[in-house]
Amino acid sequence: QIMPISTNHPDYAALTMGNFILGGGFLNSRLATRIRQQDGLSYGVGSQFNASDLDKRGSFMAYAIYNPENREALEKAFKEEIEKARMDGFTPEEVEAAKSSWVQRQQMRRAEDRSMAGMLGSNAYLNRDMQWSKKMEDKMMSLTPEQINAAVKKYIDVEKMVIMRAGDFAKAEAKKP
Repeated sequence: QIMPISTNHPDYAALTMGNFILGGGFLNSRLATRIRQQDGLSYGVGSQFNASDLDKRGSFMAYAIYNPENREALEKAFKEEIEKARMDGFTPEEVEAAKSSWVQRQQMRRAEDRSMAGMLGSNAYLNRDMQWSKKMEDKMMSLTPEQINAAVKKYIDVEKMVIMRAGDFAKAEAKKP
């Protein structure tokens, strides 16, 4: 799903954290808990939210690696979890746990030479310094569940998502009664 958002947009931080809770936090995300752990429909599952630094162009995507026989159940579960996040939102406990995990990831990224070099190179190109990153981190840590929930509800919509599949679905279709 494409949306008119850059990294400077007021909703960028809230969407980043919403994605982290929904599917960006890997095994402890909502999508992984439901689709991989609870329903056993996927080997790997997650989501990504990206936004351009220069243009108002953001994107949200979700993905799964799965047995083709699970396709219908998987798509149903994806839609249900995304819609549940939109309609019911995230709890204060989910938000606090996500903030803690997200900030730890940022600290680890800054401790890795390769990651830090990439950040410094991007900052030089964008005419930013590390204070921009500090301000973004502060904004992320000050987000409320209400802000995150409002952004997710406003921008993420399963009806606007395009579903793409790759794999051998002929065998799975042949097994259907």
